[in-house]
Parts: sequence; C-alpha cells; structure tokens
Amino acid sequence: MLKKSWLHVSLLVCFIVAVALLMILDYFNIESIALFNERGFYFDYTFKGRLFLLFFLWLFVLESSLNWAKLSEKGLETSRNHFKILAIFICAIIPILYIFSVNFLGLGQTVIKIGEVLRGEYWRTISIYWRLILEGDWPLSLEYVVFTISFLATILLAYGKDGLKTFSITLSLIAGMSAFYMIDTIFPYGVFKPLQMLALPTAACAAALLDIIGYRFNLVFSPGPASAPIIYAYSQGVQTPVSIAWPCAGVHSLFLYTLIILLLFNKSNISSFRKIIYFIIGAIGTYSVNVLRIVSYFIILVNEGIDAAQVFHNIYGELYFVVWIFLYILLIICIQKFRLVEKTIHRIHVLRCFLETRKSKISSHSKSKLNETENSKSKFKNDQVICSQKSREFKPS
Repeated sequence: MLKKSWLHVSLLVCFIVAVALLMILDYFNIESIALFNERGFYFDYTFKGRLFLLFFLWLFVLESSLNWAKLSEKGLETSRNHFKILAIFICAIIPILYIFSVNFLGLGQTVIKIGEVLRGEYWRTISIYWRLILEGDWPLSLEYVVFTISFLATILLAYGKDGLKTFSITLSLIAGMSAFYMIDTIFPYGVFKPLQMLALPTAACAAALLDIIGYRFNLVFSPGPASAPIIYAYSQGVQTPVSIAWPCAGVHSLFLYTLIILLLFNKSNISSFRKIIYFIIGAIGTYSVNVLRIVSYFIILVNEGIDAAQVFHNIYGELYFVVWIFLYILLIICIQKFRLVEKTIHRIHVLRCFLETRKSKISSHSKSKLNETENSKSKFKNDQVICSQKSREFKPS
C-alpha cells in the first residue's frame, strides 16, 4: 500500500516540513525579520497570523485520507513520467526553499524592499503603524501566497483537474486567506470599500445586542476614504474608541463560508432544495457568529481591559468561525448520513397517526357513552309513563 502511495506521502511530508520549519523558527524567535520575533508566537494568532497554516495542513491530511485509494492510483500513473515527478517535487518544496531563503540567505530584506517600493509611501501616509504593515503584514501575506501557489501547482501537476476537485476545500482555505491577507495589507484599515461596506451592518447589529444586554457605548460612522464604524465603549471609567474594519467584522468569513459550503455541495448528492435551506441557515449562522465575536470583544474590553480584549482579538476571536463552520458541516453530514430529516418526518407522521387514532377512539367512546345515556333516559321516561298508567288503572273508584 505504501509503495502505491509513495508520491502522495512525499507531498504531504514536503508541506508538513515547511510548516514545521516555520514553527521552529517562530517559536525560538530566530527569524531574520525582527518584527516576527518581537510580536510573539505567530502560530497563536488567527487573522494576520499563521494558525491558518495548521488548518491548511489538517484539511490537506483529511481530504487525503478520504480519497487515499484514488490518489494512490493516480500517483502510480504519474510516477511513470520522471520529468513530471521532478517538476512536482520542485513545486512541493517551494515553501521550504522560500522559508530557508528568507531566514538564511537574505531574501527577507529583499521582500521588505519590494514592499517599500510598492506601497511604502502609502503605508507611511495612512498609519503611524506603517512598520507593522511593512515588516509584518506584508511578509506574512507573501508567505501565504507562496504556500498557495506551491500547493496549486503541485496538485495540478500530480493529479490534474481531478486533484483540484479532491482538494477543493483545502485549496479554497489557503487561497482565500492569502487573498484576504493581501487585500488587507495593500489596503489596510478598511480602505477597500467593497468589503468595508459590509462591516457597518455587522457593527450596528453588535451595537444593538450590546444595548439589549445593558452595556453603555456610542456608535459613530463618518463616511470617507478610510471610514469604519467606531464603537466607543466605557472601560474602567474611560471611554475607549474601537474601529471596526472588515476583517474585525468577519466579512472574510462570510466569503470563506460561501466558498467552502458550495464546494461541499458540489461533492455531495444533496437535493437542490436542501442545499438552499442549508446555505441560508449557514449564512445566518455565520453572520450571527461574527456579531457575537464583536460583542464578546467589547464585553471583555469593558470587564477585563484593553490588553485582554486584544488577546481575544488576535488569538481566540477567529476561532468562533472555525468552530462554527466545522460543527455546521459535521451537522449537515450527520443529517444526510443518518437520514435525520426523513426519520424526523416519519416520527412526526407516526405521532400524528397515533394522535388521530386516539382522538377517533375517544370520540367513538364519547358517542357510545352519550348514546347509552340517552337510551337510559328514554327507558327511564318510558318506565315512568308505564308506572303512571298502571297507577291510574288500579286507583280505587
């Protein structure tokens, strides 16, 4: 079995080694770009962090295990072409080569210089935290792009278009996060209007929920080039303004949900009606999770302070969506696999039949009792009439 699947095992190892190398450099703070060493362990962070690389690996392994036999057969066919095998492994080791070059061959400074040329002046103009964007967000976004290109090229060369279908969810996650990271890096702080315009309704819903549960705040929105809704919360006696850009509002999670759920539907034989119902319920759930994340942030801000709120924002907030999408997909699979809808409908039908039968029996019994009562009354009256007649007949004259 291992002989048949050696190609795919090797590809898995290549990407696992790349992420493991990155984890070692990150954990021991020995990366060449100083900002990564200053800001802690990036695999703890969700949005604008490396945690999604671990989810990428997990999905890659999961989809591999679900399609192992098919991948092994395809790998045997591919392995006969030695030039193709060489090209596949070159593509697969691109992340390892990139990480090694950035940290040990000086490529990291070249990456920063490219970012400086492309958007350096703009970042200095728009924010006092321009160094965080140039030396942190830009190299990180490029890192995700490298993983995406490498994975896409490797799967295409190894398995063709069938491979894209097999690993569609894995590819959608890494490519989606790469795109959103890069958009937020090139156009930071809510400047990208097509996504930022979706942040206001989410912030308004979160503000309404905060009002319902009794928290004091002010919601402000001023249209402009870099406009974003701002919620002023009262934390420890001080009014703290918090700007809500589209990543904070979870706009990217709505797009990721749409992409992942449509790919899941494409792989299944679920009826069109159920797909529509599942999609609508999931979209409402995803939006609600985004609102809940913002509300959770402000509850922590008011009760624990800004530092605790930032820890939640950087590490735990994005996990709301990850846990939700995982549980929702698992729920859909369980409903389909165990035919829960059909069983529920059948049990409702059985219960309805039982209730109708009981109702019919009770009704028949009631009618029978009523008839018996009427018959008894009629008989009693007849007896009274007969007694009355007899008493008149024997009455002495």
